[in-house]
Amino acid sequence: MLGAYFRALKAVFLASSLLPIVTAVCSRLSAEGWTSSAVFWVKLVLAGSAVFLANAAFGILLRRFRSQIDLHSAEQVVFLERLPVRWVDGAIVLAAALSLFLELAVIRWQSAVFEFFAFYKNFSLLACFAGLGLGYALARRDRLTLFLVTPLLAWQMLLMIGLRYGMPSELTASLRVIPFSEQLNMGLLNATMVSQQVAIYFFLAVSFLLTALAFIPIGQLCGSLMELREGVRAYGLNLLGSVAGVVLMFLASYLWTPPIIWFAVCFGAMICFLAFDRRPLALSTASFLTMAVVLAWPNSTGWERIYSPYQLLERGQDEWGSMVVAAGGHFYQRVHDLSRLEQATGWPNQLAHFYQFPYRIRGRSPGRVAIVGSGTGNDVAAALRNGAESVDAIEIDPAIMELGNYHPERPYRDTRVTKVVNDARTFLRTTPASYDMVVYGLLDSHTLLSHASSVRIDSFVYTVEGLREARARLNEGGVLSLSFGVMTNEIGKKLYLMMEKTFDGHPPVCIRLAETSFVAFLQNREGNLTVPESQLAATGLTDVSSEFANPAIQADLSTDDWPFFYMPRRIYPTSYLIALALILLLSISLIGNFVSDARPATGQAAFFFLGAGFMLVETKGITEAGLAFGNTWHVIGIVIAGILAMAFLANICVQQFKLNNLVVPYFLLMASLVGGWLIVRTHSFSPTTEGRLATLAVLVAPIFFSGIAFSTLLRSGGGVSGAMAANVLGALCGGLLEYNSMYFGFQSLYVLAMGLYLAAFVFSVASRSRVPAAGVAGP
Repeated sequence: MLGAYFRALKAVFLASSLLPIVTAVCSRLSAEGWTSSAVFWVKLVLAGSAVFLANAAFGILLRRFRSQIDLHSAEQVVFLERLPVRWVDGAIVLAAALSLFLELAVIRWQSAVFEFFAFYKNFSLLACFAGLGLGYALARRDRLTLFLVTPLLAWQMLLMIGLRYGMPSELTASLRVIPFSEQLNMGLLNATMVSQQVAIYFFLAVSFLLTALAFIPIGQLCGSLMELREGVRAYGLNLLGSVAGVVLMFLASYLWTPPIIWFAVCFGAMICFLAFDRRPLALSTASFLTMAVVLAWPNSTGWERIYSPYQLLERGQDEWGSMVVAAGGHFYQRVHDLSRLEQATGWPNQLAHFYQFPYRIRGRSPGRVAIVGSGTGNDVAAALRNGAESVDAIEIDPAIMELGNYHPERPYRDTRVTKVVNDARTFLRTTPASYDMVVYGLLDSHTLLSHASSVRIDSFVYTVEGLREARARLNEGGVLSLSFGVMTNEIGKKLYLMMEKTFDGHPPVCIRLAETSFVAFLQNREGNLTVPESQLAATGLTDVSSEFANPAIQADLSTDDWPFFYMPRRIYPTSYLIALALILLLSISLIGNFVSDARPATGQAAFFFLGAGFMLVETKGITEAGLAFGNTWHVIGIVIAGILAMAFLANICVQQFKLNNLVVPYFLLMASLVGGWLIVRTHSFSPTTEGRLATLAVLVAPIFFSGIAFSTLLRSGGGVSGAMAANVLGALCGGLLEYNSMYFGFQSLYVLAMGLYLAAFVFSVASRSRVPAAGVAGP
C-alpha cells in the first residue's frame, strides 16, 4: 500500500509543478492575442521554479525518510490495534467526527480561495468521498500514513494560496472564470476559450488528487477502528461521530470563526491518534504551524476578512472612499451615499433616480416597505429618504447586515427599520404583515445552499411561487419592484415572464439605468401599473419593456421544482459532464493505483447502491426542508445533522430488536419514496404546521428505512470497512447523479433514488448468502 501511496504522491507533485506554467500559458493565450515579453517570461520562470523547488524538496524529504515513514506507518496500525477496549468506542466516534468536520472545513476553505468552488462545492465533496471511500477499502492494511495528512493539507494550501495571491493576476486569469456555460454568474465570466478550459480542468485535477490523497488516511483510520468492533455497533458509533462533526461545524459557523480555527480543531483530534511516537507528531506539528502561517497571512492588505456562516466576505474601499464588499474573492456590493446626490449631475444623479424610482411611481407615501436582500443598506436608505413609515430589512447573511452599520447614511440605526436576519422567501411566507411596497434589492448569491446541492441560497427567492407569495403580501395599490443586474437578454426575458406569470398575465414595466445592466421590473398588485414618459425625463432611466417582451427571446420559468434561476433555458448541463467525467476518471485512476491492495468484493454492491440512494435522498431533503423551514445556514445544518441522527436511530433499532428481515424495510423505503413523490407533485411544502409535518415525514421516512436496510444487511456479517468503502463510493456516484436535477427538476431525484434502492434490494437478496465472505481482499 505504501508503494501505491508514494506513486500517487509522485504523480500529483509532478502535476502541481506544471500547474503554474500551464496556468500562465493558458492565461496568456486567453488574452487578446499571444504576446510575450521578457517580463512575462521572468514572472513565469520565477513562479514555476518556486513550485518546482518546493515540490522537489518535499519529494526529496519523502524519499530520504521513506524507511522511517514505513516504520511509523506500521507503528500507527499497531497503536490502533492495541488501544484499550474501553477507548475503542470513543476513538471511533472521534475519528468519524474528524472525517466529517475536516471534509466541511476543506470544502469551505477551497471555496474561499477560488471562486469556482463557491459555485461547485460538489467537486470538493466528491474529492473527499473518493479519498474516504478508498481509505475505508484499505482499512485492513498494515500501513497507515495518518501523519502525512497535515503535510498534504499544508502543501495544498501553499499551492492554492500561491497561485491565487503569489502570482501576478495576468498569469492566473484563466483560473478566475467559470467552466460551465449553462449557468450565468454575477461578476464572473464564463470560460469561452479552449485554453481557459485546459487551465481550469488541469487545476481541478490537481486539487482533486491532493484532497483525495489527504483523506485516504482519514478513511483508513475510521475503517481500522471500526474493524475492532462488531459491524452494526461500529457503524452506529461512526454515525454518532458524524453527527458530532456536523454540530462542531455548526458551532464554528455560528461564531464566525476563520479557517485557522477549523483546522486547529482537526489537528487537535489527530494528535490523539499520533501520540504513539514523538517524530510523527513533530512532523504533523511543524506542518500545522506552516498551515497556520499560510492561513493567517494577510494576502490582501487594506481588506478586512470576515468568515460569515455562508461565505468569505472582504471589506475595503474604492478610489472614491466608498465601502466595497467582496464575496469569495470578487466584487459583491458597493455602498452609496445618495443622500445629497440628486442635485448632482451625471452618474450619481442617475443612480439616485434608479434607487428612488419605485417609490416615486406610487405618487404617495410608500408607507410600509419590505426590502428583500437589504444587504449593506442602499435600498433601506432609499426607502427612508422617500418617506417610508416603516421598513422590514430582510438579509440572510448576518455578517453583511453588520457591515451595513458602516453605511454613511446609517439606515440600520433608524428607528423605523426592523432588521430581519432570515431567508427572504421564508419571511414573506410566514409574516402576518402586509406591505405597500416589496422591493427586491440587487439580490444575487455567490454561494450554494449546501455542500451537497447545486442550488444557490437565493434560488428559491427567484421562482414563480416565491414571487406569488411576495405579491400576496401587498396591500391594495401596493407595488412589487425587483431590481437585477441583467447579464443577458435571456435572463431579462426570464424575469419578465416570471413577473408576468406572477401577476396573472399582466407584464411588468421594465426600467433600465442608463447604459448599465441594472433593470427594475415593476408591477402593482392589481396588474395595471403604467409609467408616463414624463416620470423618466432627465433621470437617465429608460423604459425597456418592449425589449424583454420580444417573442424571439426564449427563456424558461424558474419554479420550486426547477429553481435554477441562473439557467436561462432548461437544457441538459452538458458542460458539467466534462467535470463529472474528470471526477470519474480521477477516481478510477486513483483506485486503480491501489488495486493490488484493495479489490472490493461483489457482495458490497448493495452497500454501493444504498450510498448512492442516500446521497440523492439527502439532497432532495435539504431542498424540501429549506422550503418549509427556511434556506438559512442553521436550518441546513440542523437538517444534515437530523438526517445522520435518523440513520443512527435506525441503527439502534436494528441492534436492540435484532432485525434480520430485509424485505420489510425495503418495501417501506420504496413506499415512503412513492408517497413523498406524490406529495411533492400535489403539494408545495409550506411553513404551515401541516406543511412542516409533511416535510418531516417525507424527509425522515426514507432515511430511517434505508438505515434499517443498511444496518440489517451489515448484521449478516462481512467487513464493516468494506461495506463503508462501497457506501462512500456509492455516495460519490449519487453526487454525480444529483446534477440531473438541473434538467429534470428535483422531483426526478425521487425516481432516481427508487431505481438505486431497487438495485440495492436486488443485490442484497442475491448476495446475502455470500456476505460473510465479503470485504476487501488482499494480503
